[in-house]
Amino acid sequence: MPVHDKVCAHAAAKGEETAINIAGKSLSWRQLWQRTLSLFSVIAEKVGNQRHNSSIASGPVIAVALGNDLQFPPAWLAATANQNICAVIDPMLPLEQLRDVLTRLQPDLLLLKQSQNQLQDLAHELKLSTLLVEDTCSKIANHDVQAVKRDVDAPTPFLINFTSGTTSTPKAFMRSRHSWRVSFKNGYQIFDLAHANSTLFPGALFHGIGLYCLNEALDAGTPFFCMEKWDAAEALTILAQHQVQRLVLVPTMLTAFWRLQSADLAPLNQLTHLLSAGAKLEMNHYRHARSIFPNARVQEYYGASELGFIAVSTLDDENVDDQLATVGLPFPEVSWSIRDEQGQALPPNTPGTIYLNSEQICSGYLWGDDGKAFTSQLFGSSVRDIGYINELGCLVVIGRSGDMIVSGGNNIYLSEIESALKSLPGMIEAVVIALEDDYRGKKLIAFFESETLDVGQLPELCLLHLAKYKVPAEFYKMKVWPLTPSGKIKRSVLEKKFINHEI
Repeated sequence: MPVHDKVCAHAAAKGEETAINIAGKSLSWRQLWQRTLSLFSVIAEKVGNQRHNSSIASGPVIAVALGNDLQFPPAWLAATANQNICAVIDPMLPLEQLRDVLTRLQPDLLLLKQSQNQLQDLAHELKLSTLLVEDTCSKIANHDVQAVKRDVDAPTPFLINFTSGTTSTPKAFMRSRHSWRVSFKNGYQIFDLAHANSTLFPGALFHGIGLYCLNEALDAGTPFFCMEKWDAAEALTILAQHQVQRLVLVPTMLTAFWRLQSADLAPLNQLTHLLSAGAKLEMNHYRHARSIFPNARVQEYYGASELGFIAVSTLDDENVDDQLATVGLPFPEVSWSIRDEQGQALPPNTPGTIYLNSEQICSGYLWGDDGKAFTSQLFGSSVRDIGYINELGCLVVIGRSGDMIVSGGNNIYLSEIESALKSLPGMIEAVVIALEDDYRGKKLIAFFESETLDVGQLPELCLLHLAKYKVPAEFYKMKVWPLTPSGKIKRSVLEKKFINHEI
């Protein structure tokens, strides 16, 4: 893993200071490092350093399915040390998906908690070796520290992670140590980590954003906070009680904070850094952020699990109208090009497929590659997002190629309609889906949340920002949204509920 040398140094320099706080329980830097060494020793005794299933990876594959638990950070560090490769698994996946993932993966060892009886039974059924992390707490590390810190910047694989899946098995991809090491170096500067004393990520640690954020904090040597599960009120309490200065989140979390803030919650003035990722930050989210965190520098980054960081934008009241239309300028050491279907480069302001060159690009899929997502060519790699580069050199993302629908013979990107809705004053949240329609081909359905806007107002308001054919045919007002563990809206569940007349 790219941070072992840093964690070792932090343990020596400030061993008794807090490194990790999860759900109110904490580990000091010394405790984190000692637990890592102990776990690494036990893992090495159990699996050695040879991969048993060489068809997937060259080193031992250690699966970790602990969720947001205090045991996760040391387990993660041990499972990525030396030549180990860690597969981070969401323990809350449906049982059949867990069975499918573990059957495909065939890890050399699966790290679990004593309370995870169902997963223990599944591992026994699949004849997988398991290690209960609580059983190692009293173990004394007897392994060479240098072995744990070895090759932290090597091009060797250290992570198997998964794209989000709902009904089908998640796609698995692999990433090298160097790909994260280079992004830590550049992120430290562009995200101004030197001036943030601590970080909160209030979502799931198996999620790519959360996992990276944890390691970013370990690399920087600042305390990292999170909870067992997403809860807006608890997140705000942590920010206030611990005077956390940096918050990393997905935009819908700002909406959840706003609901609480509107009930006379005092602004959190101590927050100086707010970083949004995972979905486009819209005007409604920016307004929420400014109201709740008035002193925070607001940034968003655009990226992809397979590609790493792509673009970064810093927003303020003077530039927000222009900047929100883009995702910003290239992340350091990243270059872009916009290309047509034949791979020819396109001029500025001409939409096409976004390609980039970067040292952060993943090593490819282990399974689930349908040819419609990640692709690598001589001129760059892409997840088939569509966009263009404007005259200022900023990237404008129109949408994923699969996000485009045809309605009444017109090409429409759902993200464009959502952006227009979210720009309306008083709009809290909005989602647009497209359903089959005998007349149009696709019919646009909009779901929204607002305390001041009603269904009858929205068609006319949309016409101020959208062509008539892009205005949704139906609008539905929401009070409660189906959410993922990381706080994103579950679009597939929303669509299913609508089809089943549950909305």
